[in-house]
Amino acid sequence: MTSSQDLLARLRNGAQSGAERKVAAALSETFPTSALGTVEALANRAGVSGPTVLRYLNKLGFLRFAEFQAAVMEELDRQLGSPAVQMATPSEPHDAGEHLYRRTLLMQAEALRRVADRAIPAEFDRIADLLADPKLTIRALGGRYSRNLAQRLVAHLGQIRAHVSLINRSIGFAFDPLVDIGPRDLLVIFDYRRYQQDLLVFAQAARGQGARIVLLTDPTRSPVAELAEAVLTSPDDSPSPFASKVVATAQVEALIAAVVARDRDAARKRLERIEALRRDGQGDA
Repeated sequence: MTSSQDLLARLRNGAQSGAERKVAAALSETFPTSALGTVEALANRAGVSGPTVLRYLNKLGFLRFAEFQAAVMEELDRQLGSPAVQMATPSEPHDAGEHLYRRTLLMQAEALRRVADRAIPAEFDRIADLLADPKLTIRALGGRYSRNLAQRLVAHLGQIRAHVSLINRSIGFAFDPLVDIGPRDLLVIFDYRRYQQDLLVFAQAARGQGARIVLLTDPTRSPVAELAEAVLTSPDDSPSPFASKVVATAQVEALIAAVVARDRDAARKRLERIEALRRDGQGDA
């Protein structure tokens, strides 16, 4: 496929039966994001069964749903643009007397204000409650450009509560952690444009084993959103060729503060214990 028109034409022209037309219509309505969820979500939207969706896509030459989604992801990537594409796109005109540093800071301040104005407290509280639940084991992971957010969450959250870990992603994608994931696990996923198919596959497998999922993503929403109990979105506007994570970082900080507020005494005691161990370790050195 070289364009969304090519892929859409293939989807529409290949539909013959009534069920196939329903699938094609459901995909066309908000393409390409309509194709980035699960088979079940697409089937429900179209009013058909999951096997019907798969048979239609197989008819079009996609042997697996993941193969179809990979083609859609390529199209989404083309539409959104890589950092190289962003650099080739002329920037918006601005006051020649305004320094880039000031303009960047004001842009991020405005982004923070917008998110604060549109925040849904109940969605944030749902994630904070799950992060604070001592019965749950917290596991965080992110993509190529969002792994540092997962690391930040784990580094701070691990100091105020037990059972917090980062799922490391080495070359390729390690599925080993799935062996130990189950209903007592909360998976915190950071996935921003350009969305990563391996994160979706991992999330689907974890959800299939009973894990609970929350997501931090951009306004377009990662396809992982279909699997998540709660979602926080953040704008990623930036004058650089790379999407900004200023708002996302602020969201992580707010979640940490919310977890502390839910049991301040327990957080204080844990921090004091960590400090005592650090002092003991330095004394033995």
